Amino acid sequence: MAVVDQPLLSTEPPRVTHTLGVIASGNVAGFVAGLIAGGVGSRLAMRILALTSPDAQGALTEAQEVVGEISLGGTAFLLVVGALLGIGGGLAYVALRRWLPKRATGLVLGLLALAVSGRVLVDPDNIDFVILDPASLGIAMFAALPILFGVLVVPLQTKLEPFFTKRRSRLATILILIAGLLPLVIGGPLAVALVILVATGFLLARSRTVRDVWATSTVDIYGRALLGAAAVFGLGFFAWGALEILV
Repeated sequence: MAVVDQPLLSTEPPRVTHTLGVIASGNVAGFVAGLIAGGVGSRLAMRILALTSPDAQGALTEAQEVVGEISLGGTAFLLVVGALLGIGGGLAYVALRRWLPKRATGLVLGLLALAVSGRVLVDPDNIDFVILDPASLGIAMFAALPILFGVLVVPLQTKLEPFFTKRRSRLATILILIAGLLPLVIGGPLAVALVILVATGFLLARSRTVRDVWATSTVDIYGRALLGAAAVFGLGFFAWGALEILV
């Protein structure tokens, strides 16, 4: 596995342009990885399940799509949702990468993404796992999507960050950030809360006291502990749902 260079912590106030560049790189990397893993990947998984389930041809899925038919609208929906969710995943990565291991970073991030989304992707109440066969194949393919996202987004963001953090890339950074904020228009209260949280983070980052506390090893310990606990709980919840489907 490749080693991903993690940024060194500093008690100096971060340049706003640099911080915005990091966010922009997360936006683009997440968009591309989400488009591939969430959009193309989910469409491919559904197509494979349709081919392995001849008796289900013509039946309606949970999303009211006809098994065996590939509609332009359905495909476009999957691509758009995958890309938009990917933007959120890319931002989550740049926010959490401090507490991720330097080796196998993408795989670990993918497992965290599975912990967060696994029970939604593999829901025992979803009729798709009843009409499509084999259910084990469906579980495996849908579980692989968030892991694939993590494996893709980490190297993409690493390659893009040097470009977006250059001063001469300021215009591109601003355009990417504006485009990344557009989905928030339809995000409702959650989107507003996210904007407030990010703005608060920017303000706190200018405080020397906050930066000194943030750079301590205690924050690292608690951060890794919280991520580990979330991963164990989320993956356990996902495994429980998968067993309900299979048993």
